[in-house]
Parts: sequence; C-alpha cells; structure tokens
Amino acid sequence: MELRLDGQVAVVTGAGRGLGNAYARLLAERGAKVVVNNRIRPGHEDLTPVAEEAAEVIVAAGGEAVADTSDIGAASGAADLVAHALDVFGRLDIVVNNAGVVQFHEFADYPDDEFELMVDIHLRGTWRINRAAWPHLAKQGYGRIVNTVSRGAFFGDPRGAAYASCKGAVLGMTRALAVEGEKVGIAVNAISPTAWTPLYASAPDVPPERREVLERDFRAEQVSPVLLLLAHPRCDFTGEVVAAAGRQVSRFFLGQTVGAELSLDPTPEEVLTRLPDVWDETGYNPVGLVNPVQRAQKTPTAEVPPSARRS
Repeated sequence: MELRLDGQVAVVTGAGRGLGNAYARLLAERGAKVVVNNRIRPGHEDLTPVAEEAAEVIVAAGGEAVADTSDIGAASGAADLVAHALDVFGRLDIVVNNAGVVQFHEFADYPDDEFELMVDIHLRGTWRINRAAWPHLAKQGYGRIVNTVSRGAFFGDPRGAAYASCKGAVLGMTRALAVEGEKVGIAVNAISPTAWTPLYASAPDVPPERREVLERDFRAEQVSPVLLLLAHPRCDFTGEVVAAAGRQVSRFFLGQTVGAELSLDPTPEEVLTRLPDVWDETGYNPVGLVNPVQRAQKTPTAEVPPSARRS
C-alpha cells in the first residue's frame, strides 16, 4: 500500500535546497500541500528567493506548494510561517524542522555571534515553530512533528561544539514533547540525516575520496522516504531518533546499565572499585518515555512499536 498524505498540509523549513528540498518534493508527490520555507540570506535580497524556486518546481510537477521566506531564527518568523500555512491551506498537519546553519571553530575560539545564530536557528527556531503549531495540532487531535538532530550530539563533533550542543538540546525537546504529545494525538520524532548537501559541503577537511563517496552514495533523495514515514499517520511511535545515511536506516537510542548498588555510606574509593559494574552492559535498559506513574520510580523501558515487531 502506497503511503499517501492526501488532504494534509506540511510545513518544511530550510526547504529551498538540500535535504529540506528533497523532503518537500516527496511530501508533495505523495499528496501533501507543502509550505516551502527558506529565509532570504543576507546579501541575496536581489535574487529570486530559493523558496519560490522550490515551490515552482513542485507545482510544475503537479503538486501543491507555496513559498514562505519567514526567518525562523527571528522572534516572529515561526509564528508568521504557521500563520501563512493556515491562511493559505486552512489547516496544518505536519511540521518538519529542517532549517540549519553550521560554522566550524575550535571551542576556545568560537565567536559569540555565530554561536547565537546557531542557537537562534537550530534551537530557538525549532522551539518557536513547534510552539506556534502545537495549539492547532492539539485542537484537531492529530499531528506529526519531525525535528532534526545529528550524530554529533551523540558522539561529539570536532570544531562543531555549538552545532552538537543545539542538536543535543533538540533531542531533549523531542523526548519531552513526545510525552506531552501522546495525550493530544501528536507524535514527535527526530531524524538524524547524513547526505551530501550544501551544508555538508561547508564542513572543513573533507578528503576528495570521501567527497566522491558522499556525492555518489549519500543523496538527499535517499533520506526523504524515512522523513515521509515519520510524517505519516502510519508512524506508530513517538520520541524516537531514526538515522538515515545513504541506504542505511537505523535507530539511535538511550540506554542505562543495571549498574552497581553502593553501600549505605559510599566513598569515592568504592565508586572507583565498582566502575566495572557501572560500565557492564549486560541486561542494559533502552530508556523509554516517562509517564506520571514512572516519574518517581525506575527508568521507563522503551517498547518496540507494532510496526517494528517481527512476525
């Protein structure tokens, strides 16, 4: 059965180029009406906005799309974007937080203004758009939010501390909103994409041989099917991170070891001697989402969703 989105409305940020553009095109191809958001970058005011170019391509292919140039890094941009979707299409079902920028600096030399820009777009932008869309999704009792995280938030990102910090915060936001969203029919997940895009091309020190592999085998069009599933009603899980890199799809998750139970009055020396037990992964627990009963008790365990269970 083909996964369709007929009658649904999606907002995709950073959709003028790269991953966001691939997301918007596939969502429209599968029936969604898409608001293609991309800010007008400083110094490009005299050029045709890339959001307009992207929307025109979708319409020429038979889809429905409108361009939006709201700057989601600005305080009013997110509200303007959501209002635009509602004004044009009358509803909102899917929010894809994809917009991002990246700069690479050693931590000690990271410019404060560039750090603030990263926070404005990656973290505050995602927060504000979700806040603006939330009442509308909750009122209709249905919604799909897909945030964007990065592998760097899990294993570190050399010269990318600001980027990794923002994406780690978005991961925490995803988990918290998933808990609140379950009560009102909103599923909130995150995608961790790897694709050769203009953003990736700005990364320093990518060897020519690695660049060749990325351009050939890690295309944005290979990530967009994963995004579409996360945005679809058939997505029966929430609070998860799905990684998409080329043809490889996997899951990032948090785990907690059984650990060690210390004496009533532990000492630092005892903690040191018990580290092998603290590190032992035998019987570890995939950390699930909390509920009011579990909050003051043991760590909740992640459950396998019906769609992922083997027959």
